[in-house]
Amino acid sequence: QMNNPKVSIIVPVHNAGIYLEKCLDSLVGQTLNDIEIILVLDCPTDGSDRVAEKYAERDKRIKLLYNEQNLHTGESRNRGVRMAVGEYIGFFDHDDFCEKDMYELLYAEAVKENLEIVRCNFACVYTKDDKEEHTEKYHYPDFSHNLSDRRWMFEHVSNGLISCVIWNHIYRRDFLLDKNLSFLDSRAICSEDGIFFMEVYSQAERFKTIPQYLYYHVFHETNTGKSVVYRSIENRISFFEKIYELLLKNGISEDA
Repeated sequence: QMNNPKVSIIVPVHNAGIYLEKCLDSLVGQTLNDIEIILVLDCPTDGSDRVAEKYAERDKRIKLLYNEQNLHTGESRNRGVRMAVGEYIGFFDHDDFCEKDMYELLYAEAVKENLEIVRCNFACVYTKDDKEEHTEKYHYPDFSHNLSDRRWMFEHVSNGLISCVIWNHIYRRDFLLDKNLSFLDSRAICSEDGIFFMEVYSQAERFKTIPQYLYYHVFHETNTGKSVVYRSIENRISFFEKIYELLLKNGISEDA
């Protein structure tokens, strides 16, 4: 237990193109040195695996996990979690980047307050032809840490007021394992992040948002979220069925 890293950062890597180096630079350059970076290589065909291997040769904190078949983000993250040994776990997208003190600030808060989850505010970076066009900051609405108000959260997630992103967080690993929280297979359901977000927050007792904007989520022409298959009708229907099931499980019905 003594030599376990403070945070394991799990990054599914597919065809990240020119974005991967910036992503990996922002992770290996973290001011929190005591981390492991798990790159789950999801059968990339654009040479992203060679970039990952080059970084892994230079930094022993990087561990490579090779998928034998293309599993997409959900199952890739689950594989990463099974390998992770950090006290906390973070999930990162292969084309995003963050401030170099992001994990230090999140971890310090987590330990100080003995939290299951800590998150920060974030910004969305919109690019066109691989050039940054503009950036929009996203600030979480302030609300009490009184979690009896889960209804408030589920309502606001459903109507889009709360962004159910998961990559600007760290989660205590024991908490994820004890509650058996994992990602659904994103080959069969869209918005597996949203489901994970809701399940995590429906189980959490102790969480907090720190005010800094530390994570940058990059939108470009080839994001997975825009792919037609991922957004197929079947996948969306399974998403809504899953949300409904969660609401019922949490005793929140439409007519209450």
